[in-house]
Amino acid sequence: MCSVHWALLFDPELLHGTDLERRMTTYTYFSYNTSEALLMTDEQRQTIVTLMEEIRCETAHAADGHSRPILVFRIGLILEYVARFYALQLATPTAASADLLTRFENLLTRYYRDGLQLQHGLPTVRYCAQELFLSPNYFGDLIRQLTGDTATGIIRRFVMQRAQELLAGGIPITETAEQLGFGYPQHFTRLFKTYYGATPTEFLKKRHQKSASI
Repeated sequence: MCSVHWALLFDPELLHGTDLERRMTTYTYFSYNTSEALLMTDEQRQTIVTLMEEIRCETAHAADGHSRPILVFRIGLILEYVARFYALQLATPTAASADLLTRFENLLTRYYRDGLQLQHGLPTVRYCAQELFLSPNYFGDLIRQLTGDTATGIIRRFVMQRAQELLAGGIPITETAEQLGFGYPQHFTRLFKTYYGATPTEFLKKRHQKSASI
């Protein structure tokens, strides 16, 4: 029994001015690698096939004032179903996904151990994804499903924890910023305050006051 292959092709003009056009950038799976393809169950595949058949049926008839919204609606349904199926796939524990967080943490540790921040600045999601052999969007979506946080958020937490350690160890603020890979100390100060609710100077002052009172 031969399987039927489907392809959904349409002119971008079809979506011009629609809500779906505005939502297209939210479907991050369009930039996944081929090795990160969606593995559908028979039931999931049938859901997509049914919608594709409805689209084919609609295009086979003479277009009228209702054709465009009907087609856009069904295309949107397909994209939403694929997003749902990917979310389910990403949320399903596998040996690879269970190990990903550990490899991510180790990668960040090596990045600073090898002094790469002095050459390239702060580690980026794109860099981490490439080192872990994943596309940036797939990596980011997988991290979000596994942790509820973004990959950027995890990188920032790692960097800010190192910042606290350096400052507590007596490293000056400007040198701390440089050792972490910040291009400008002001950028470091802003991020530190956003993360901890206090500037590095205020953090050190409170720490000194606490030490003096002991």
